[in-house]
Amino acid sequence: MVVKVSNNLRTIASGLNRKISHSSLLETYDFVSQRAKFLAWGIFLIFFIENGTLGLLPKSFYFVYRNMRISDFLLYGLTVYSLFNIREYSELYRSRALIIIKLFFVLLLGQFIVSVILYEQNFIEYFFRLKGIWFSFLIFPFLLLLKRGGLKYLGKIILPFAIVSNILYIMSAVTGTAFMPDIGIDKQELPGGLKVYRVFGGTFFGEYFFLYFVYQWITDKIRLWQLPLIILFVTPHILAFGRAAWLFMSFVVLAIFIWNIYKTKQFKIFIRQIILFLVFLAGVIYFFTTYIPESEYLTEALEARITQGQQDVKYKTGTYGSRLQNIEALVGLWYNTNILFGIGMHPLWVIRAQTEEENIYAWGFSDVRWAAILAAYGLTGFLLAVIFQLYYGILSFRVLLRSKLNSIFTFFILFTVCVFFFDTVINYSYKLFTLTLWGLSQTNALFIAIVIYKYHYPEK
Repeated sequence: MVVKVSNNLRTIASGLNRKISHSSLLETYDFVSQRAKFLAWGIFLIFFIENGTLGLLPKSFYFVYRNMRISDFLLYGLTVYSLFNIREYSELYRSRALIIIKLFFVLLLGQFIVSVILYEQNFIEYFFRLKGIWFSFLIFPFLLLLKRGGLKYLGKIILPFAIVSNILYIMSAVTGTAFMPDIGIDKQELPGGLKVYRVFGGTFFGEYFFLYFVYQWITDKIRLWQLPLIILFVTPHILAFGRAAWLFMSFVVLAIFIWNIYKTKQFKIFIRQIILFLVFLAGVIYFFTTYIPESEYLTEALEARITQGQQDVKYKTGTYGSRLQNIEALVGLWYNTNILFGIGMHPLWVIRAQTEEENIYAWGFSDVRWAAILAAYGLTGFLLAVIFQLYYGILSFRVLLRSKLNSIFTFFILFTVCVFFFDTVINYSYKLFTLTLWGLSQTNALFIAIVIYKYHYPEK
């Protein structure tokens, strides 16, 4: 009898320690270990320092040695820390789903060794200055974070900073005054003589919260208290006058609608979705016309921006035309160098362009993905990027079809499917790959880590 009572007490105590987990990011009470929190805070600080968009401290404040910042050492440290703790996520690390990433890492390492010799660079200094490559290695800290159950905790850390960032971005875009350091503001003339301020620098992951809240509304229920946050997070992307961003976010929202109808098999859900859309649209219009100065003028400017995009495509001018020129320059660079392995990791990767020709290449490397990979890594890297895109595109879609819960993991898998499809066949930026010149970006490392994690743990 005593043993039975003791076991019951243990069960009750265990239940109290592991409170019920709700679908909302702000309503989660999952138990998170101190080690998971430590890892989440480390990743957050890397994002916080690297983005430099919150108006609190400029990037220069974090410099430690030459052009190396605190975030660089955090990046190196977390990578080494996650590799020392491989046993915790050994199943994920040894997963066949990670083989393509490992092969690409081997290619990057080989390119680095050859480039150091070819361009006579200091081995150690150049290795640590290729920080863009190091971001690819974040996939290992992300895998460890997922295994420790710290993804939602990371989101809770980021959310208040995302709110501040988006508010400051809106203020900068409306007034033309930089309320955040390390951002660029340009006054652009649109058709019809309209002039607007364009802010270059992005917000602190506001678009992910916007799309996640929309996902919750569509797949679960409408939470009206989230409406102000949804409006806040989408407004900067309206004021950014970025046509590709408008198209992509609309594409993701449409994909969420289609996904929910497919999973529920209830076409009556259309009525609820129409109500949801009308509530959201009314909220955006009210906020835009009430709180944004010169809203009528900005509405005309938005229409002019769309018209400008149509003209750019028709006459191959503007941003669209420059991308075509960048492709031509990079393909020419590839054809006149090493066709199989490209130019390698040229010092241009970390040193400011010195000539006009290098400026063209530098802009192209950051603007057109497939041509950048072709010029940098030749046919070898290009074919590996094609395999990467096909493999992870198909894998993420298969994992999505297996998903039964409307969890934050399912949202990210659906988002990943959208990213792969959009970058491959829709984006007029000629990306073709989700893979970048540097391998995986910060966010792509997270997406692939979640795909691998969900592949092994479909019940999450």
